[in-house]
Amino acid sequence: MQLDDVIKGLESGELFEGFIRISQKCTNEAYVPSPDKSKDILLNSIKARNRALDGDKVAVRILDKSEWRNPDTEDCQRTGEVVYILNRKENRVVVGTLLVDRGVLHRYSTLVPRDCRIPRLLIDTSIWPSPIHLRDGTKESKELFYALLPSWENFKLPKGILKGVLGESGEINTETEGILIAHDIQERPYPEDIDQYFPTQFSVEDELKYRKDFRKHCIFSIDPPTARDLDDALSCVPLPNGNFEIGIHISDVSYFVKQGTPLDEIAEKLATSVYLTQKVYHMLPPALTMMASLLPGTDKLAVSITLEMTPDANVISHSFSQSIIHSCAQLHYAHAQIFLENPNKKDWDESEFPTVYNGYTINDCATAVSHLHKLAAVMRERRFSSGALAINQPKLSFDIDRATCEPLSYSLYILHESNWLIEEFMLLANTMVAEHLKTHFPTTAMLRNHHRPDAAPMEKAVKLLKAHGIDIDFTSAGSIHKSKAAYCKGENSENPHWDIIISNILSKPMVRAEYCVIDPDKSMSHFALNVPYYTHFTSPIRRYPDIVVHRMLISWLTGKPIKEYEDPKVINKIAINSNDKKNNAKKASEASAEIYAACLIGKLGGLVVDASVMEVKENYFEATVLSMNMNVRVYVNISPQNPDLLHKGCKLSTIDNKPTLIIYWDYKGEDRQTLQLFDKVKLKLTKKESCLKLRAILIRDE
Repeated sequence: MQLDDVIKGLESGELFEGFIRISQKCTNEAYVPSPDKSKDILLNSIKARNRALDGDKVAVRILDKSEWRNPDTEDCQRTGEVVYILNRKENRVVVGTLLVDRGVLHRYSTLVPRDCRIPRLLIDTSIWPSPIHLRDGTKESKELFYALLPSWENFKLPKGILKGVLGESGEINTETEGILIAHDIQERPYPEDIDQYFPTQFSVEDELKYRKDFRKHCIFSIDPPTARDLDDALSCVPLPNGNFEIGIHISDVSYFVKQGTPLDEIAEKLATSVYLTQKVYHMLPPALTMMASLLPGTDKLAVSITLEMTPDANVISHSFSQSIIHSCAQLHYAHAQIFLENPNKKDWDESEFPTVYNGYTINDCATAVSHLHKLAAVMRERRFSSGALAINQPKLSFDIDRATCEPLSYSLYILHESNWLIEEFMLLANTMVAEHLKTHFPTTAMLRNHHRPDAAPMEKAVKLLKAHGIDIDFTSAGSIHKSKAAYCKGENSENPHWDIIISNILSKPMVRAEYCVIDPDKSMSHFALNVPYYTHFTSPIRRYPDIVVHRMLISWLTGKPIKEYEDPKVINKIAINSNDKKNNAKKASEASAEIYAACLIGKLGGLVVDASVMEVKENYFEATVLSMNMNVRVYVNISPQNPDLLHKGCKLSTIDNKPTLIIYWDYKGEDRQTLQLFDKVKLKLTKKESCLKLRAILIRDE
């Protein structure tokens, strides 16, 4: 279709627009959100996608009902076709291995992408970089390459332009570089002379002319032991009236990153720090990160929220200010947890804790942590009883050999009360700042919006759980949390793995929270937190939207307007880029964990693990490895090489209204095994050859 016809079709309702999402489980299928918020529109073939790639903005026509999936059933799903690509990401970078065609078309090689959602690329060997040479006689390279996908004309496969080789496939460093390139993450984004845009050392005397002085307060940070970007610190002072003065102190990064400088422009493009398993790629230059971090024992610039709070955690009053602080300690979560588990202890051994500055002792810190914890516990209980939702997922972490960057062991990082303490006060700060910006920047405030999940996918998840006796009320965030909690009781549950599986199932229909510019005509609420307005204020060292929020708040404090931020389009542009970069950072972090898991299991020669079934399909099932909280796909129609693990077939069925995969084994006697949601299975995990990916094999249930 021509663009004019597309515009007319969009205006008449014959067509609709949306962003395409290609399935990783079945790459022939793709989806576009329905304009009426019902079940997504299915694009059930590569032809129906019409050369659109994942994330492209497309115009779609809904097909005739006779072509829908299950048209006359309650599981009916409308199908469509892409008629026009409205917006395509230019020069998409693709990482993969090369297949060499030695036949008639020997001029071309084929790049096989690591991302299965991207089609194979035809690479013209006559124009690739001269240093690249394939080994004679090889059909597939052992190296990992990257190429540009500039466009996709009317060919079966798109043409790509080979740009370089990353190294030997299957090596940690090579695979990590591939992750960075594939997710548009720059390894060294700043020029060497960027320090010319750093501010000079501030004068305390000059800064105190307009900043509050909190340097004599008992202020401390609580972070993971590896943290270097210390954005936040807390203080707690008991008042004569029985209340508490709480200080939430956030690094004043906007002082160090001046608007409109090359430093600011690069930070805006990067938008976020990226946390891979073995390394952090900071949004700000390392030297500036250290300058801004609220390290103990030295004067630091901050933006502070001062609260008067009652013992039952009600806020009596609050104020915002620019400030100078002098943190007395850099505590770890483990230190704070020890304080909480020993509330009456007074004789702490100072040598077992970090150095405490400013005339305070570790006992002073322990007392303040205890007060903060009691307040946070009340805040957390009130938040969830008032309708908030949390779907917490334990995070896979690794012990790394710092010399080789290879994994030594793995564990799940479990959140404790000390983590929740910090979380509650950061949520409170973000919510208070959002409410303030809504009032004083009613058309340009930078907010963080979280829409309620679309009804169709949530209904599907609830129906699946109900078939297994689990009733989830999804009328609100609070009802989801309450009904989920009835089945997920952690270590006290008869089925402790249910918590992970139910959380995984309920998280799938959830939409991602996104940055946005405030729109007075739309709901700006945050579904999971159940608050009308929310923003990000507490992590400006690692998130650019927080810097924007700081600038707005300081603009109000000083009475100095920011001309650029008076245009909603400017804020919207920052929000769109930040959403894209945050999504890429999340995917890169997950990919990094996956290659480290594969590397470790490869070193171990394989690993037998307990898993729980997440979903069953015609010839495979999805399972969650419980010790890793990692999802794997297990194919059962392909016999593995190990003769002890052979099975001869499978069938998808329904037993007691529950989707069931029946597996037929090559053994005498009982020759079948049935798998349903929540069933525990044993899997053997192995590393695939030539790449850092896992293969999961089902071990027969004895």
